[in-house]
Order: sequence, then structure tokens, then C-alpha cells
Amino acid sequence: MRSFASSSIVALGLLATAARGTVYTDPSSVSGKTYDFIVVGGGTAGAVVASRLSEISAFKVLLVEAGGTNEGNLLIELPIEAGIASPNQAWNWNYTTKANPNIDNRSLLYPRGFGGGGSSSVNYCIWTRGPSDDWNRLASISGDSGWNWNSITKYYKKLEAWTNPTGGQSTVGDYTPGLAGTSGPIKISLPNHLADTYPKLMNIPNDPGYSSIKYNQDINSGSPLGLGWLPGSIGGGVRSSSYNYLSSTVQARSNLDIVWDTRVAKLTFKSGSTVAVNGVTLQQTSNGPLYNVTASSEVIVSAGAVASPQLLLVSGIGPSAQLKAKGIPVKYNSPNVGANFQDHPWTVNKFSVNTLDTPDTVNENTTVYNQQLAQYETNSSGWLANGLAGAMYFGRTPYSSSAGFTKSTDKASGTGAPHYELVIGLGFLRVNEPSTPTTGNYMTVGSVLLAPLSVGSITLNTASIWDQPIIDPGFLSNAADRYIMDSAIQQAKFIGAAPSLKNTVTGLYGDFANTNTAAARLTYMESWLAPIWHPVGTAAIGKKGTSAGVVNPDLTVKGVAGLRVVDASVFTYIPNGHTQGPVYAVAERASDLIKAAHGH
Repeated sequence: MRSFASSSIVALGLLATAARGTVYTDPSSVSGKTYDFIVVGGGTAGAVVASRLSEISAFKVLLVEAGGTNEGNLLIELPIEAGIASPNQAWNWNYTTKANPNIDNRSLLYPRGFGGGGSSSVNYCIWTRGPSDDWNRLASISGDSGWNWNSITKYYKKLEAWTNPTGGQSTVGDYTPGLAGTSGPIKISLPNHLADTYPKLMNIPNDPGYSSIKYNQDINSGSPLGLGWLPGSIGGGVRSSSYNYLSSTVQARSNLDIVWDTRVAKLTFKSGSTVAVNGVTLQQTSNGPLYNVTASSEVIVSAGAVASPQLLLVSGIGPSAQLKAKGIPVKYNSPNVGANFQDHPWTVNKFSVNTLDTPDTVNENTTVYNQQLAQYETNSSGWLANGLAGAMYFGRTPYSSSAGFTKSTDKASGTGAPHYELVIGLGFLRVNEPSTPTTGNYMTVGSVLLAPLSVGSITLNTASIWDQPIIDPGFLSNAADRYIMDSAIQQAKFIGAAPSLKNTVTGLYGDFANTNTAAARLTYMESWLAPIWHPVGTAAIGKKGTSAGVVNPDLTVKGVAGLRVVDASVFTYIPNGHTQGPVYAVAERASDLIKAAHGH
């Protein structure tokens, strides 16, 4: 597959290197220093927290990121390159999962972003707020009304910046004006290139026999069910990641220090009978020197749903039996650290299409490629400015007692929340395939399980932060998930067979064509199911004063003073939509909670 970033786009200078204040790549530069706050991880949540806390000039803040800035990396910046930007790249953690007997005993690639912006720099740029039911459920189970939909919406509007598509097409009726924010750090837009198939997709609700599919003008209204246009975290034809929170102005703040290319090996603790964190130990290589840095107020762990529980565990916060088995002194017995792992599994279904207006043509035809390159260089429009998907269908699956899927077992957050989604994009999206076809044009319709009943875990492989933890997503361990996935695969086929696509779709590609029976669809799942890489839940919120979860509703770690977790780890249930938007919202509210706890 051709990489657009290999072209002369480099000469455009899309990525100006940020002017820096106190920015380091050598942890010895901060050794022995004291900060008010130390933020661990410069990813989707951590960049937000560091930026927002350093708005208070009285706060001295240190941000520590394991990777580099990722500045100047066009595979990251160009939205169309999202399928190449991850996995198996240097700016990725490149984890792998434990072999799963439910999916042909396969071990799966499990990338997470490594460097500035974290996973927001390598994801598919899909922007969903999630259903209002998600947030109202979180408020209910946490006992904190500040997590409800009405309260959290203000944070979405604070962080978003709605941006018109660069292609200049009309978006009237494609979204709800005024719903999104207009001046935040994260730019949001509809597809920059209006490919000829997308309007046909939006006509499906008008097709005979398709009245069950309703058009949804704005899937981010809190009521996502139905078929609608899919916004992306893209502005001006460029990916918009949490690195936007670390602008040159922010990095120049005198009260913010940033250390890149450095890991937090462990948390450090105060002496005494109370368990209290007072800083971190930094290290650049597995056998390199250690550097201690003090936090007088808090350490905020924002390393993600894989690395955050790992850091807690190697520091002695977690299930005591697991810690003792690895020779780690137990600082606080917290049984739920690393448990409750949830992710969205999917099958990436492809249709053959007869339109040439797909990224496949750009990849395969040098003349078209050069035309698209010239268009992008002129006005940042065309396929190079597009994300991998432009439409979304959110659906629900009927209950089935024989499948073990009933109202009482349903993990969707409410009747307005989806059980699955169909994420629809043009072009061949390679996920498990060894290679991309060199000819033909395709439409990808991914069937994504949004409310899984299956739960996995993160556990330690060794006592070292330098060794990958054991990631066990537990996919399809609950039979009800197979039933919901089956319905999502059938719905993908139903969409592809719509009269509006009669003259576009020419067939089903690969093993997807052999899914006419329940047994065949199960075989297809077992052979092709993959994670969409939305891990959550491994340091979940639990009601204050109970043993549930790992953190309190204000995200402070239960039983440990001076420590919070702020990232996707804290979701008790996985959001019934893509996770990057909700993680941003959590980080924005957490920043306000931290400020308030310290007098601002």
C-alpha cells in the first residue's frame, strides 16, 4: 500500500516544531526537584491534565512521557494514514495479547500510542461522545452527579472546535449546528472528501424494506441510534490529537516542565503508617540510572488502561497475592487493579465496489495519486485529508434467553444506547490480512461490539515496568457476545444489500462472503475477530466508601493519598461508542476537580 507521507508533502511544513520552555529529554535534569503535580503520560488524558493544571501559575507541573514528541511525523498527521500509523511502528507500544481459545487461540496485536498525544495520535480519528445513558449510568454508580450527561456536555463543548470540511461541500442537514464546541483544542469535522458512495448510504433509510434504519442527523446528540455522518478529530485536513493541548504557548509556560523519552519506573511513597505517594522514579533504559522526583500535592497517572494498572502494580498497589508472587512489597492491597478489562472487538467486513472514488484508486493509480497530492497541497482537501470512515450506524440487538442475552445481562447503558456499531468507510482497511489487494475498489463496514459482556484483565508478567504486562481481553468468553456480534455481521450484510447501493456494491470480499449460516458466522468471528483498541476499566470508578473499583468518583485512588488515575482506566463500563471523546471529557473534568481540591 502506498504511503502518502512518502511524497513531497513533507515540503509543506505542516508540522512546525513547537517552541519550548522547560522541555527535557534527559531525566537527570529534573532529578531531585519538587513539583506540585507530576503527570505520568502525555497521551489523550495526560496532555489535557498537564495543560489545564499549568494554567494556574501557582502550580508547578511536571509531565513525563515515555515516548518522543512525534512532531514532523506525517504518518500520524495525515488522517488517511491511520491504518498505517498503527501498529508495528516506533511510536507505538506494540503490545500483544495473551492467546485466546475463543478465537482460534490467536494472540493479537495490541498497539497503544507511544509519544506526544498517545493513542489520539494513532487512532482512526473517529469522534463520538457516546449516548447520554453512558454518562447518566456513570453518575448513578459513582454517586456523583457531576458525571451525568448534562454536566459532562459542557466539557465536550469546551474541548471541541467544530471545523468546516476543506472540500467546501454543504453540510446542511448533516449535523446539528450549535451542538459541538467551537473554540477548543480538538478540531472536529465531517468528511473532507464527499465520496460518491456516502450520499447513497445516507439514502438507505428511504429504501423499500429498510424502514428499520433511521437517519440520525447528529450521532453526538446523546441519542446515537441510527445511521448518520461520522465526525472525525480532523481539522484543515490534519489529525487533531491531544498534542494540541501542548501548543508552543503551553510548552513555554514557566511553571510546566516536560520530560520526553523517559519512563516512570515506580511511584515513591512517604514513610509512615498512612499509604501516601510522594513522587516518582524515572528511568530511560531498563538498566539505566534511576532519578527521583517529588510531588508535594499529587501524582496523576494517565498512562492508559494498559500501562496505568501496570505502574500501580509494580509500585505495590494491587491484589496482594499477585504482588507477592512477583516479589513486590505490598503498599496497598487493591484487589481490582488490572481487573475489569473491557474492549470493543470487531470484524472488519469488506465489500467489492465498482466506484473508482475510493482510496484504493489513489493507492493503485499513479496519475490519480499525483492529482490527489496536488489537491492536498493546494487546499488540504481530497482523500489525503479524509479519515478512514465517513458514516456510522448504531444499532441494538433483540434479546434472546437462549443466547444468554436478556435485559438483566445487557451491558448497554440504557435503551437509547447501542449494542453494536457499523463503522463505514471506503477503501480496503487491512487489520488482520497479511497484505492489501493491489487491484480493485472496496467498502469496509466494521461490525463493532459496543456493550460486551466478556471481561479480561491486565496482570504482571514481571515486576519490571520495562516488561510488557499480560493482556487478556477475554474476547467472546461470554456466549452472549457471539450472539450480538452475529447480529452485527448480519446487519453489515443488510446495509450492503440496500437498493441505494445496488449499482455500487458488487459482492462480499474474502471469508465475509461465506457467512450465510450462524455456524459460518461463528467461524468467521473466530478467524477474523480483532480488537478495535479501546481498552478501559482497569482502574475503575467505584462509589466512595465501598470496596468497588480502584478509584473514587473524584478519581483519587482508594486507600492511597496523593494519587489519582485519569484516563480510560477509570470507566466502570466501556462507553457504548468510540472512547477518545469520553477520555477527553474525563480529563477535562478531572482537571477541574484537581484545581478545586487545591484551592482553584
